[in-house]
Amino acid sequence: IHQKMGKFILIDLKKREEKKKLRELCHEIVKDFSEWVRNYEVDDDTPPNEEECAALEEAKFEELKAAFEEQAQHLRRITTLVEMKTLDTYAALDMRRGYLYRRFADDVEELEEQAGRMLTHCVKTLETKVSEVSDMLPMTEAQIGEEMEQLKNVLAGWIETNFPDGVGGLDSYDDELPDGTPSYSEFLESVGAAEADLMEKNAAAIEAEVAEAKEEYSTMLKAKVNEAINKAVEEIIQDIHEDAQEEFDYLDEDARAELLETLAQEVKDYGASRLDE
Repeated sequence: IHQKMGKFILIDLKKREEKKKLRELCHEIVKDFSEWVRNYEVDDDTPPNEEECAALEEAKFEELKAAFEEQAQHLRRITTLVEMKTLDTYAALDMRRGYLYRRFADDVEELEEQAGRMLTHCVKTLETKVSEVSDMLPMTEAQIGEEMEQLKNVLAGWIETNFPDGVGGLDSYDDELPDGTPSYSEFLESVGAAEADLMEKNAAAIEAEVAEAKEEYSTMLKAKVNEAINKAVEEIIQDIHEDAQEEFDYLDEDARAELLETLAQEVKDYGASRLDE
């Protein structure tokens, strides 16, 4: 009888030890998560945004649960209680979702506002650049490409200088922006679309410029040719008058004057027929 009682007492003591161990495990897992949230340090100058915080918390939950289950599996005398307490502990953890983001929310909101202001500036800068390039058309396609590439480089450099972690950091805070404000990736797409539109406008400008140049040069060449014809006509008439005394010495003065007038008129008529109106 004493041996049996001793055995029961020993089993009871071990159960109590396991229950104590389980209470400690349940407490520790929640405590560890709270300490992790409190002591979490960012690797760079930007705190995690809401989506990143949720992913970080999920990874931490999985880590803590795995550690909890590894130790709880050895509490074989209280398996039913372990199952109940596991559910309760996991529920307690789940209630703490969002704690990490709550810690950084003010900083995140400030950075989101800064991202919105900077992207608004990028949009206005693009509008100004498109207007400037449009005024310079026509130009080569390479020149248009250089103008737009320069725009992207200048803005990227500005972002790198003025936003924590530069373009990479900005990309993490451009998901919650005011209506009408594009994310950075959407802004880059709009730069590409603006460049394509400028290329189309440039092609039309080149066509119009070439047509205008052709017309101007045609008018100028016609004027030069007409000028040359008129000058040649004048010179020929002058030569006829200079040579008339010798060439037509057999005519009296009136007949010679009549002939000269006839010849001069023929030269003028011929020259006129070659003029381009």
